Parts: sequence; C-alpha cells; structure tokens
Amino acid sequence: MANITILTIALLALVIQTTICNNCSSPCYPKEFFPNIKGNLTKIKWAHRVNSLMDLDKALVSADVMMLEGDVTMGKHTTTTNATTDKIPIMAHPPATESDLSLEEFININVNNGSKGIKLDFKSNEAFNYSKPILIKFQSSLKCPVILNADIVRGPVNATAPQVNASEFLVEARNIMPNSIFSVGWTTKYGKEYNITEGRYNMKQLKKMIDILTEHNINQPVTYPVRAGLATNDIDGMKALLKNTTSTGGATLTIWSLKDDYVDVAKLSKLIKEVGTDKVYLDIPEDLRNKLNLSSASTMTSAMMMNLVASLAFLVLSRML
Repeated sequence: MANITILTIALLALVIQTTICNNCSSPCYPKEFFPNIKGNLTKIKWAHRVNSLMDLDKALVSADVMMLEGDVTMGKHTTTTNATTDKIPIMAHPPATESDLSLEEFININVNNGSKGIKLDFKSNEAFNYSKPILIKFQSSLKCPVILNADIVRGPVNATAPQVNASEFLVEARNIMPNSIFSVGWTTKYGKEYNITEGRYNMKQLKKMIDILTEHNINQPVTYPVRAGLATNDIDGMKALLKNTTSTGGATLTIWSLKDDYVDVAKLSKLIKEVGTDKVYLDIPEDLRNKLNLSSASTMTSAMMMNLVASLAFLVLSRML
C-alpha cells in the first residue's frame, strides 16, 4: 500500500511539473522542456546561426535539433516591399547587414511551431533596444525555454569592448522577459582568424562578471557562454565561477566553439566531467562533440530522481501519520 502511495505521489509530481511547463506564465527551462535528456544538458542539440528562412526551415523539421540560436542585429529586411523602410532587428551575424528573416518573423514562426527552444544573441545595444517592443509583443505567447544572450564583459585575449551595455541589458531583459534564462558572456579574441591558440578567462574577468550580476540582484537562471579553447585552460576558474554566482536561479556553462578553434579534447572532457553534465550546455561542432569522453560524467539519472521523489514522499507521509 505504501509503495502504491509513493508511486502515486511521484506520478502526481511529474504531472504537476508537466502542467507548469505548459503554462507560459510560469518558468519552464530546458530540463523540463526536453524530458528525454534526463537532466543531461550536454544532450541538447543546437542549430547555430539560424539567420535565414532556409536555415530556420531546416532546423524546425530536424528531429535532432532542440534549441535554435540566432543573431540579432540591425539591418535591412531583403524581402520587404517598402524601399524606404528603416533598419529593423534582423537575424544576421555581423558584418552582415541584410537578411530575409526579421527577429519578429523568427519569433512568430517559432511560436507557431512550439517544439523548439530559442536563444537570441544580441549583437549591439541598438539591436537590443529596437528588439524590446517585439519581445514585449510575444512575451505571453512564447513557449519556453527562451535564452537571451549578450557579451557584456571584455574577455580574453585582449578582446574588444562589448557592444552591449551590461546594466541596460540585465535590467531591461529582466523586466521584459522574467521567465527567460540570461546568457551573459565575454568578448573573445581567439582562433584561426587571429592565429591565437592559447589563453584563458582570468580571475579579474570572471570576478567582474560575478560582481555585475550581484550588483543587479539577478535571480533568474544564468548560463555563461565560454569558448571551449579558453575555458579548458582554467577548470578551477570555471568551477569557481559557478560556485560564486549568487543568482537564486542557479548557474550553468554554455561551452561553445567555432569550427577551426583549437580545443584540447581531453581537457574539455575533464571540464565537463568535473562541472557535471547537468550544468553544461554544449554548442560545439559535431566532430568535436564526437571526440569527447563523457562516460563517467555525473548527472542525476531518472532512477535517482525517482528515489529522491520517493524519499520526499515518504518523509511527507511519515509526518502525516
């Protein structure tokens, strides 16, 4: 009888969780939206730079793709019939200034589809400011998860200053999209383009990010986009970054890499294992992902989750009897 009661409570908890996830007025994040990953965030598959109608259509019909990442910049919508139309938020990666896909179209199509999460990478203050009315328009109808990304701190190696103001982004994004995940990162100067294959996020850069979030009392979930080739050179620094984040929503890493970046595969595997697969998103090329050894990486399995729910249910029942 007790086992049946515990199982009933566990199933009830799962139903409640699903109901919350389908209610857009309540936060619903990737772990809930994609239950098949069983808490392992590294299993989430990304479509990167979804900045055209063709790329969006391709990503939406792909059974593998879970999250769509697109870049928001100011530019010209190439299919508009009004030649005098001013620049608007479009999906394009600088230096591109034209696209056949506007931000409003990108969001609207995803709202109607409803099966994918989205990540919007704002490339400038202007792009973010002109995007705010669009975000407000779709706020109530957007299906979770929604990740809002911007580089707000100057990073390695002697990188350029960020184009997005940290205070404006954090305050306005929190007010407009309170159920979103903040993805806040550092500018980087690394890789084939600069012939740079060494570097790391130093403690000053990491501390500045933590101080900014603390100063603004951020309590939404935070994910830090860190470049794989740089993050692997200071695993302790990455762990300290997560540990010292004060957001009550918790913190994760989003490890990203460009195709030609130099990445030490052994170090990257070690970083993911030590941080835990429940705290790491992987937005990296497929060939790099396939080289990783994550066989002993930690995560909370479904059996562990059931045991936890059962234990909590038993505790509640014992206090009721």
